[in-house]
Amino acid sequence: MTSQGIFIEYDVAYVQIVRPINCSITFISVLVGAWIGRGIHLDVHLAAAAFIGFAVCAFGNVINDLKDIEIDRINNPKRPLPSGRIESSAAWGMAVVFLISATVGSLLLGLLPLLVVMTALVLLALYSTALKKTPAGNITVSATAALSFIFGGIVAGNIACFIPALFSILIHMPREIVKDVIDMSGDRTAGARTLPIVAGPVVAYNVSALFMGFLCLLLPLPYIVGILKIPYIVIILAAAYPLLFYTIYRLLTKPPTHALPLISNLIKASMAVGLLAMIVS
Repeated sequence: MTSQGIFIEYDVAYVQIVRPINCSITFISVLVGAWIGRGIHLDVHLAAAAFIGFAVCAFGNVINDLKDIEIDRINNPKRPLPSGRIESSAAWGMAVVFLISATVGSLLLGLLPLLVVMTALVLLALYSTALKKTPAGNITVSATAALSFIFGGIVAGNIACFIPALFSILIHMPREIVKDVIDMSGDRTAGARTLPIVAGPVVAYNVSALFMGFLCLLLPLPYIVGILKIPYIVIILAAAYPLLFYTIYRLLTKPPTHALPLISNLIKASMAVGLLAMIVS
């Protein structure tokens, strides 16, 4: 590999550790929390809130990788830290920058937004340092994702934000459980007590399918109560339900380990479809 190629690889590593796709979903989630049932509008406060959401997510991702270096040597050896493409000191510096940016930015938005952001930051720190190796970690991640919508709703004064927040919990829980099944070998080495380790993969699949089943039942609710209109229900019926039903089917048929990354990505795709449906309606 040429020296230029090495530099590009290292530059990409600094992007990878942030997980920009996940952070972008958080960015959009903040906007959806503000927009749901009201239509698209953007002002400086809401734009700032979306970028703060991105920074909070980035902080959590970097901290998570820092705390998981040894586990990732087994589960994800190509990740930036275990592969040596980023030094731990540099990653800690990134985490501090994201932490300060999110805290100062939310302070400028007011006390309540600050409290939401501080809650999210504390939950992410607790997740990486103490809760990740237990089923409580899944709940923590799901609750933090839900706070993205609530944060946007608070900034915009939109109480309807609690609907996508609920949906967020129901879709993030199964994805986190599936990811725990994927990571079982490394997690066992680290002494983790995640749901698939404690109860077995089949129970984990069934619990994941149950959460997604509840989500399927509740998805029409925003249309039924008149918060969202026809475009929402059309997208849900045409795109979200096929993804969710197929994923539930795969989970209930006890998928092989090599199929789990696809299932995880299908769940993430259903998140994107749901966000799109709430934006366009």
